Amino acid sequence: MSSYVEDLQMLRLIKAFQQITDQEARRIVVLSVEEQLEKQQAKARQKPWRTEH
Repeated sequence: MSSYVEDLQMLRLIKAFQQITDQEARRIVVLSVEEQLEKQQAKARQKPWRTEH
């Protein structure tokens, strides 16, 4: 995926997150994203010869 498309996706995520007004919903979103990051990092540690782009 090109950097341009990734940048647009990131901007869409930021915009959507900013529109969430419920603080509990925002907290759940952040926790979910952090969980996905932990899974990705664990997977990367299991396969050090592969890199994520």
